[in-house]
Amino acid sequence: MARARKGRRSTWLGVRLDWFGVRVALGAVATAVLLLGLRGSHGPGLLARGAPPWPAPAPSAVAAGVRAAGLPLLAAPGEVVRFAVHLDVIVDGKPVTVPPGIGVDARARRTSPVYTSDDSGIVHVASDSDQSVFTLGQFFGEWQVPLSRGRLGGLRASTVSVFLDGSPVTGPPGSVLLTPHLQIAVAYRPGPARVPASYAFPAGT
Repeated sequence: MARARKGRRSTWLGVRLDWFGVRVALGAVATAVLLLGLRGSHGPGLLARGAPPWPAPAPSAVAAGVRAAGLPLLAAPGEVVRFAVHLDVIVDGKPVTVPPGIGVDARARRTSPVYTSDDSGIVHVASDSDQSVFTLGQFFGEWQVPLSRGRLGGLRASTVSVFLDGSPVTGPPGSVLLTPHLQIAVAYRPGPARVPASYAFPAGT
């Protein structure tokens, strides 16, 4: 009888241990799924980007995009360095709107040092440090539109070209430095579309 009881206890203990192991395994799976979900929600590729138009990120996604681009959100635009560049995006020979609100967290009333305020294509740069350097890749990062030699948004398998003041440049598109009154064109299969060589910046930009 004692051996039978001992056997039953051992069997019950084994079942409990097996169930505990199952629970641990399920917990590990759930944790992994959660981490993947968080990474997908807060990484650089925050939103699925197919063909244009590409609107500015939703208010709830602005901060994550700005952080992913390596930029801060400021209570007010910087005052030490202030200038603007102009950006044209061309896809299949047609212009793509660069929307207002990129780099602007309206809910928190904070702004990235690189942002847009309208749909003119003007990108404002405002920093409190004259040592700051900003790139085209950071702007597209906070816009959450992937940019590389072989990709623009959700468009792939064709070369993405970058022109500065009308002249083509080599190297990674994202490495282009933003400098005062630079005219930038990013083109994906531009076709016969004219690539702008200059832009008439409004006074004060």
